Amino acid sequence: MDFQIVRENALRYLGYRSQTTIDDKLVFEGLTPEISDLLNECMDEIKQIAQPKVIVKKFKIAKDPLRLEESGDEIIGEQMADMLKDCEECLLIGCTLGIAMERKIKFYAKINMTKSTVMDAAASAYLEEYCDRYEETLGFDNRTYRACPGYGDFPLEFNRRIAILLDISKKIGVTITPNNLLIPQKSMLGLIGIGSDKRKKSCENCVMKEDCPFRKRGQRCYRND
Repeated sequence: MDFQIVRENALRYLGYRSQTTIDDKLVFEGLTPEISDLLNECMDEIKQIAQPKVIVKKFKIAKDPLRLEESGDEIIGEQMADMLKDCEECLLIGCTLGIAMERKIKFYAKINMTKSTVMDAAASAYLEEYCDRYEETLGFDNRTYRACPGYGDFPLEFNRRIAILLDISKKIGVTITPNNLLIPQKSMLGLIGIGSDKRKKSCENCVMKEDCPFRKRGQRCYRND
């Protein structure tokens, strides 16, 4: 786990814009010592509170239409068609930081809204970095980036199909709401193509392209280095 990456991404989620690099560390415009210390405090708590659980299952990819061969679930979206063009298999992945993380964020929302906001951003960044690091242990060097339903033109509704196929309620304690969101909120479902090295994401097919707050700040919601 690279906690420097967690910290930098948390600050981006909070709306801070990076300016320069000093000793390989980004400097963020407008970041006060108070918020910097509060973020460090939240990260220390997250290390103690988070109870990560993850589940992964491999599926074959069929084409025309693009779908999971075993279940027949169609994979919709130009972004996904491009990502999986050269893939014959994929991984479905589910991950959560656990219910204790959810309760802690809600607890701070009642007594310290600023801390709740900072912890929420830090927990999201922690979840992303945890998943990235976990993927590296799976032994698939020739893999794509992790595409999550709801991003780009990959429909949020596919969350429900992943939830069923991975049995996330039983396996990692995550439930899905009628509008296809996840509980605990610091949870993630995604799809990774196997057989292609398309690791770099793109904004081109994202439904938020024109109104994205990250793009307006000259940033991305993902690492593009």
